Amino acid sequence: MTGLHFIPSQLDNVEDAQEYQQGGLHPISIGDTFVGGRYRVIHKLGHGGSSTVWMARDHLQDAPKGRVVTLKALRADVSFKAASDIPELIIPRLLAAVLPPSGDLQTIQDHFLVDGPNGTHRILISPFAGLSILAMYDSPGRVSGSRRLRATLARRVARQTATAVRHMHRAGIVHGDLTTSNILFRVADHLLTWSDAEIYARLGSPETETVRTRSGAPVGPHVPAELVAPIENSTLTDSSLLQETVVIIDFGQSYAIADSPSNHQSGTVIHYQSPEARFERKTEVEADVWSLGCAIFEIRAGFPLFEPFLGSDVDILRQTVETLGKLPSPWWDSFEERTAWFDDQSGEPKSLEEQEGAGSLMKAVRSSIREKLRTVGVDDDLSYGDEGPMMEKCGTRMREEEVELLGDLLEKMLKYRPQERIGVGEVLEHPWFKM
Repeated sequence: MTGLHFIPSQLDNVEDAQEYQQGGLHPISIGDTFVGGRYRVIHKLGHGGSSTVWMARDHLQDAPKGRVVTLKALRADVSFKAASDIPELIIPRLLAAVLPPSGDLQTIQDHFLVDGPNGTHRILISPFAGLSILAMYDSPGRVSGSRRLRATLARRVARQTATAVRHMHRAGIVHGDLTTSNILFRVADHLLTWSDAEIYARLGSPETETVRTRSGAPVGPHVPAELVAPIENSTLTDSSLLQETVVIIDFGQSYAIADSPSNHQSGTVIHYQSPEARFERKTEVEADVWSLGCAIFEIRAGFPLFEPFLGSDVDILRQTVETLGKLPSPWWDSFEERTAWFDDQSGEPKSLEEQEGAGSLMKAVRSSIREKLRTVGVDDDLSYGDEGPMMEKCGTRMREEEVELLGDLLEKMLKYRPQERIGVGEVLEHPWFKM
């Protein structure tokens, strides 16, 4: 620990300065260079629990300006592993050893170690990609679900995603963390060679804030002098900056099936976790099918199948039973809060009066995947006009033919018991993709 307490930042979506400590994040500033000046940081892309992510320029590519790349700086306490033990490095190599290269899966172009005041950090360099599906849909101030890809593009993206997962499964690899935040649109080629001035003119200049301690003491070398806000998602939603193809990223939870870890702790967000991952800590290929089903629903609908707004595992289970019915034994008994909402024998929602008497704030109401698909477009924010060729016009409803086809596909993917789910090959043969 640095022992210092920091004044909270006023910037949006920035990491906590307290994470810059021994074993923690590596302090990075705009303009910093790595590998003798080859890589230069030009903007911020975001942060996660184990890293910060930056837009950088590789000066060995596309001289004289250099090519835009993504630079990911891992925390020191997760950088100690050998390169041969880091999934993001070994999974692409395992894939390449078994199957021809696939453009659907992001690969690491370069990696190296950097010593800093908080320890030794591994830096990963990968091709620069655009917004995730989640970021495309997550527009501040918009009614949830009122921004989504046009139907034909949604099916194309879903097919590309399923194809990438099949590629991994054929190579004997589980992705382990497939969500709409890990499905990114490729950017237009011309963006990759923009100058710094062009990047700042189109995407905005880096917004920074000086790091200050509550005591007024100097922050010291462990912490960057300034925190940097990431690029606003809205600046990258312009269709002229994005290709209509996607790439799958983040192999941090991936592993080879032949070397399946015992008692694997799933890192997948709770509304994408399969029942076996939640109750039994199992994440094999069938768990990828469950996550893929959740992703396909969200890709097409513009909102998640199970709403994570409350951030509660129990609430996700309530929604799951509402939509898919009673959990099989012994998982049903493990859902200890079930009787507040559901009849213990049938799994059907209790009357609203009974739920009220049990003190339930959120009420359970029987639903289904198809009923949720029929709500697409109903609550759209109609104050927004045409948002470009990639997006569906607000208020557009899903035709009943598609509701039935997509509902059939998702019902086959989201079976509770893993062995009852269809495989990714069968997913790709489904007639929904051929509409």
